[in-house]
Amino acid sequence: MATRGGAKKRKCRKDELDAGATQPSGEKPEAGEIPDLISNLDIDVLRRIVSLLPTKDGARTQSLSTRWRDLFRSAPLNLGVELRREDEPAPSRLVTRILADHQAPCRRLSLTWYGYESGFVSPSLSRWLHSPALNGLSELDLWQKRKRRDEERRELPREEDPYALPPSVLRFSPTLRILSIKCTGCMIHFPSVGDLHLPILKQLTLKGVVVSEGVLHDVLAGCSVLESLVLSKLDGVHGVRINSSTLRSLGVSSGWRDEPEEVLQQVIVEDAPLLEKLFLSGLDDHLSVRVLCAPKLDFLGSLPEGFSKAKLETTLVQRTVVASLMSVVRTVKVLVLRMSPPSVDDAIDFVKFFPCLEKLYVLLYRDRASKRARHHFPLGYIECLELHLKKVMLINYHGTPRDVDFARFFLLNAKVLEHMEFASCISGNRKKYITEWIAAQPRKLQLDNRASEGAQFNFIPDSDYCDGIHIGHIHDLTTSDPFDRSLCRCDSIDFL
Repeated sequence: MATRGGAKKRKCRKDELDAGATQPSGEKPEAGEIPDLISNLDIDVLRRIVSLLPTKDGARTQSLSTRWRDLFRSAPLNLGVELRREDEPAPSRLVTRILADHQAPCRRLSLTWYGYESGFVSPSLSRWLHSPALNGLSELDLWQKRKRRDEERRELPREEDPYALPPSVLRFSPTLRILSIKCTGCMIHFPSVGDLHLPILKQLTLKGVVVSEGVLHDVLAGCSVLESLVLSKLDGVHGVRINSSTLRSLGVSSGWRDEPEEVLQQVIVEDAPLLEKLFLSGLDDHLSVRVLCAPKLDFLGSLPEGFSKAKLETTLVQRTVVASLMSVVRTVKVLVLRMSPPSVDDAIDFVKFFPCLEKLYVLLYRDRASKRARHHFPLGYIECLELHLKKVMLINYHGTPRDVDFARFFLLNAKVLEHMEFASCISGNRKKYITEWIAAQPRKLQLDNRASEGAQFNFIPDSDYCDGIHIGHIHDLTTSDPFDRSLCRCDSIDFL
């Protein structure tokens, strides 16, 4: 048993550690004391740690101990700032001071501002972009958001001129690895460029951007090692052709304006030998996507309501050569569908069209009239159901008779099914019935008659799943499940 004096001594040592004191080099920790192993890491490793922290957290490390005191100023700067008109000029002055005083170059600049009026941002942004501290910038993230809810209550003009980014935003093109320009609820002008070279850029996001078709193609042509691309709600571009020997992930979303001639209407993947994931959002009559050559395409979705097999053959996959068509559809292992209402007949069409599917995500909606069943039974041999389909997830599952029939189709026919999830949002007074709701599902679904005896089931009655895909998940090439929120590492949530 420790003596009173020993306990007091250990308490003092703990207080010193909490206050920021570090274990002196070469000194062994006393019995029961937790050594400060992090502070004893190599100085370059510590700088790397600090450079990955948000700006406020990185600055706070200066108070940890004498060893950490100068790390923030000497570590590559990760500068993230939000600007609001009501807070000015304090944030702008702080950013200016940090850029002037920091001893190491800036690794990342992330700037977010609110409101339709951007005049107060322009002088500061132009000044910061010319700062020597930003020489060699690796990541640039510019995001103009709509006004917050409390501000939207005020009367605002119906039309606002898009904010024009200064040309100096492209002075970092030789060193940028990540470039993100986004505008939510409004539009932002991309600078006019000539021959733009982005020799080491790997991630590019353009959302809510006004850009001409010629400029967009010049930008894409200048990205020689691009791996991930998001084109969302563009204005001024009718069509875009994708030719990239390095692209692995592509996200495309149609425009938010009513005039179809002003927004992106056609995307053609002409040659993308490494493309693995194709994310779609808002695919409708105003936007068509064609895949000519993508021999490694693994993920496809989400296909919208009413997207039939016939439309898939004629619009999504260019049916010029039958062998080419089959080489594309057989590579798809993950498919995301939107169905309104859920239709067994449509499901049969899709599992036949994509015979090698291993994962199927279905977003269930009920805002369209029911379809008359075509009665395909008996099914006969379907390769996907016999050999490949291992996971099915039904999102917005409510347990209605139509939902149950749709789910039962997979349970009774998927021979190698391993896991099936039912994600539903039960709110309001129905929450008290969650236990009863879950208990009733196995009987309704006839789980005892399932085709795969080893299949596991998971009911998620209070689900936060939504039908949107995070832009961050599109760029995260290590993510195999785009709907898995538990693995989300997004700094800020923004959807395609």
